[in-house]
Amino acid sequence: MKKITFVLLVLFVSSIFYSCNDTTTNIINDIISNKVTAKDRLDSAFAQASRKYSPSVKLVMIFGKNVLFDGADVGKTDITGLTILSDPNQIGAWLYIFKKPGVADSLAVYTPNPLPGARDCIELTSIFNLSTVLSLIADTSAKNIVSGALSLINNTNFFISTSTSEIVNSDSSYNYSYYSNPTIKFNSMFFPSADTNNGHSFFASGTNKTVNMFLIPALGTLNLPAYITSLLNFPSDLWVVNYKRTNVSLNENYITATVTKSNQTMTINIPPVFSSKVINLSKY
Repeated sequence: MKKITFVLLVLFVSSIFYSCNDTTTNIINDIISNKVTAKDRLDSAFAQASRKYSPSVKLVMIFGKNVLFDGADVGKTDITGLTILSDPNQIGAWLYIFKKPGVADSLAVYTPNPLPGARDCIELTSIFNLSTVLSLIADTSAKNIVSGALSLINNTNFFISTSTSEIVNSDSSYNYSYYSNPTIKFNSMFFPSADTNNGHSFFASGTNKTVNMFLIPALGTLNLPAYITSLLNFPSDLWVVNYKRTNVSLNENYITATVTKSNQTMTINIPPVFSSKVINLSKY
């Protein structure tokens, strides 16, 4: 009985020190769960990077490795096993990647603090390299497109221009890519067509399923509007969702890109005209 009373007291005292905008339910969930969506710690990462490096730091990418894709926690990562000394190749969490102003090829990297109840981030700048992310992109028809975009992010002034308040969260983006029908697909000549494939159909079979996600500046990096001249309303930034599975001993990938604002759609302006929040970047 004394132990129960103590736990309840800790929860009550904790609620006093949290923001007035937090409900008791949210506070209790934070204390007992280490599963977070991409935007849960984005503001904290921005604040920490701005204080340490410059108020002019620019968000250039959010990277989510081993994103949960089933049940109530879809679109979240489980940061339970993360420590500040973790190898980035083994992280099952979000990385918030910023470009430092006036310093070429210089990135600042943060990830959610894994301590139960924490709301801040820890810095991984000293042990992060962009090749860590590039090496995770599978050898599919999307590899050159996405890796080229990431290289441009590192070597130019491209950054995420969508305001953090407008960016749809990782769970929404995942649901777009998983359920949308039709999606936009293009062939080797970049001729577009409606496609019935989506994340749901891809994960209908196979084993060893995993999901990685990227938020990247797309306009000027992916160059898809230039290739697909009939593509309208291409957004400045895109979520990239990379599905992986094993199918009869073969490793297969399905890569989509989704809009970053809930009111956005991409439209193919040739008959038959159709719109979608998702474009298929791969063939499988």
